[in-house]
Amino acid sequence: NSDGEIHDWVLVTTAPSWGAEQTRATYQLRPAIEERWRQYKSFWDVARTTSCKFSLVLSQALFVLLAYTLLQAHLFLRGRQEMNRRTRPRILETLGPTVKVVAVYYQQRFCFLLLPEFAEILLTLTAAARQKLLKKMRLLKRDLYHLLENARPP
Repeated sequence: NSDGEIHDWVLVTTAPSWGAEQTRATYQLRPAIEERWRQYKSFWDVARTTSCKFSLVLSQALFVLLAYTLLQAHLFLRGRQEMNRRTRPRILETLGPTVKVVAVYYQQRFCFLLLPEFAEILLTLTAAARQKLLKKMRLLKRDLYHLLENARPP
């Protein structure tokens, strides 16, 4: 340490085939394991379950662990392992889309518009065009809700 004192420490394992290098390499995983446990315990709402029913508590814990594992696998596959120390909200914020657009389809053509561009187009329509568009949007909304009411599982 800064005072010049030397403290020895020893790693011991019961694995008969492990050498010193493998034992030390395994021990070096400890900080990452502790950090992941801290993330899981503190930021993934494991204790949020208010039910006293064992099956619901178990389901909550399993689903949270599965979601955590899938997110870690996603980070690994995308080469973003440096993000695994961040909190869940920060990871989702970083991985989420950064630009939101509106896709407009008309007669087998489409375009992508930024939200301000789309809003400007809507706000500059003439009164007659706005009324026509409003009528069409209400019909589309009604049809979409009707489709959702009759949705069947695959």
